[in-house]
Amino acid sequence: MGVSKRALNYYGIEHFWITESSETKRTFSKDDQCVKISTIDSSKGLDFQAVFIVNVDNMPFKYEEDVEREVSLLYIGMTRAKEYLFLSYSGDSIFTRYFKSCQVVTPARPKLNG
Repeated sequence: MGVSKRALNYYGIEHFWITESSETKRTFSKDDQCVKISTIDSSKGLDFQAVFIVNVDNMPFKYEEDVEREVSLLYIGMTRAKEYLFLSYSGDSIFTRYFKSCQVVTPARPKLNG
């Protein structure tokens, strides 16, 4: 998260760090037009117009023995998105292989004359 926060600061993008404390969950405003940064655990009970979950290829974590907990966390993170969900990954994992198997290609709509 440190890299993300430094990049946001460098480019002058306002952001708010949501922690697991109830104070930060109470004090942030959904409408303040800034980027909210959170762990998946910290996002429980909240929702956002757009959610970005990065490095999905690192899930499940190599040292995490409870894969079901990792699945649950990813589900929680994904269901925080009200309108847009973005998942990024550049490697291979159980989760990325599953996402690749679910990809649906929608045929292009024909252009209408007129």
